[in-house]
Amino acid sequence: MLDVRKLVLLREVEARGSIAAAAEALNYTRSAVSQQLSALEAETGTELVDRGSRRACLTVAGRLLAGHTERVLADLEAAEAELQAIGGRVSGELRVGVPFHEGPALMVPVLTRVRREHPDLRITLQGLPSGRARTAVRLGQVDLVLAVRYDQVPEPSVPGLHEEPLAVDRVRLVTAVGDGRDEIPDGEPGARPPALADFADRPWILADGSGLRDVVLHACAAAGFVPDVVARTGDAQAVLGLVSCGWGVSLMPDLVPERAGYPVRRIALDGLRLRRHLSLVVRRGTLKRPAVAAVMAAVRAAVDLLPGRCADGEREPDGGDGSVRDGCPDC
Repeated sequence: MLDVRKLVLLREVEARGSIAAAAEALNYTRSAVSQQLSALEAETGTELVDRGSRRACLTVAGRLLAGHTERVLADLEAAEAELQAIGGRVSGELRVGVPFHEGPALMVPVLTRVRREHPDLRITLQGLPSGRARTAVRLGQVDLVLAVRYDQVPEPSVPGLHEEPLAVDRVRLVTAVGDGRDEIPDGEPGARPPALADFADRPWILADGSGLRDVVLHACAAAGFVPDVVARTGDAQAVLGLVSCGWGVSLMPDLVPERAGYPVRRIALDGLRLRRHLSLVVRRGTLKRPAVAAVMAAVRAAVDLLPGRCADGEREPDGGDGSVRDGCPDC
């Protein structure tokens, strides 16, 4: 029978891209990992690692065995979770990844409530860029994440995960309150909501480090212009703060909250349908773990009460100028 511990090393090399990265992640020396992989090759009678390449990539057989290992580990984790579920006790440690820079700011209040209801459960938080969230769950760096995805930004498939959709919110243009350049005079013949191209001459603020940056650049390119970027920050609320002060305009999902005292005006643009998808992501094998089940249920309940949440993300807002001041009017 193959040694599961050696299989784990093979899977780490496949997931992280090199023997050195796998060794660093597991706190082993590179030579120790290489020796264990050589032993696994002797057990299987098959070359699993292409050592001729600079990064020691897996062979076809190595990738095949790594795929089986993913399923074996999921089954082992599921067995452990079902044993915990028999007792029903919500305890232990749960590591949660949160995209602090992108929001929405619902995870921390929900997790605080769960921690209060289950004092034997220790919850730790880790800030993660949205692009690394799913991989962090797969590699066991966290147990659960609030993940985001945009229609215009493809996400690579990550094996071994369960992804539960939570909500869809619209991405709209944000400007300073009182910025009247986009106002449509009442009764004007042929009046239409503003289009993105109407803001081509404005200074722009980008939310770096997330898919939102790519959404902005893609949308502006489709509208026929390159935005004049005057500020970049990885904090979405900082973007809204700069917008509120009149530094520039940007695009922002409705569920990213404003900072107190820094209001912005959210405008639905003519012909522009941009959406952000929110989901909870866990490893498939942990679904029946009591701590995971408790947090997922609490987050689902909290999301159902969110203002500005769209069930389908397809309906257009009502109103003459397309502006939104109190969340999404569709909901």
